[in-house]
Amino acid sequence: MNPVVSQTDPFVNQLNWHTNQSTKALEQLAGGTRLLAPQDDAAGLAVATKIEAQLRQFDAAARNLANATSFAQTQDGYLKSAQDTLNRMGELAIRAQDATLSPDQRALFQTEFQALKDTFNTTRTAEYNGQTLFDGTSLTVASSPDDLTRLPGVDLFTAEQNAVTAQATRLDTPAQAQAALREILTASDQLATNRATTGSTLAELESASTRLTAQAESITAAFSRLSDTDVATTLSNLARETTLAQNSIFALRQNILSSSHIIDLLG
Repeated sequence: MNPVVSQTDPFVNQLNWHTNQSTKALEQLAGGTRLLAPQDDAAGLAVATKIEAQLRQFDAAARNLANATSFAQTQDGYLKSAQDTLNRMGELAIRAQDATLSPDQRALFQTEFQALKDTFNTTRTAEYNGQTLFDGTSLTVASSPDDLTRLPGVDLFTAEQNAVTAQATRLDTPAQAQAALREILTASDQLATNRATTGSTLAELESASTRLTAQAESITAAFSRLSDTDVATTLSNLARETTLAQNSIFALRQNILSSSHIIDLLG
């Protein structure tokens, strides 16, 4: 074995070690994480992997809640429109109970009344992303990895709602207008209950979203503490390892020169 190589091996090993540590510190600073490989912290990496999976689940649940909120907001928007429609229908029903109206005036009221009935029917069949909004079907969404949130059904096809749009509900005579008004008032009361249900659903979804956000922030903080690079410590390590690597280069060079000088003397 070459005696020079034999004597320089320890210095080469030291140089390689300090160079590798410097490279690792640079990668930790560049990537923002100290967990570059399993051997860096096997237990920490296992926990970090589990936390990352949880964060993905929370993100999926947040998307569910956002979609559910949009669904309920759309319901409420249509219900408000339906209430406005019924309010106008009620106004016309009262106006049509005026016995002094001419046939032409009453016909105009009936024409608008029929158009409003058609509008109300259109609202009842509204959809959101292929889901019928008002057939009374309740829905559930995963609002967190462990919980389900129920969206109560809203039904606009009850007997009271159907009566408003029935062919017999007309304003042709004061008596018919009076009967129509009764149907409209009953349907309006039910619609108010429907809006209260939707409002309660929106409040529950908002509460679930707040809880989910708090949980996600807590887990994100834990993940950061576990995996994020400590910049100050890592910079200190980088400076130390860089200096030690430079010292190793100097020591290696001096050792090679000394060994070569001894060989020359012996030769």
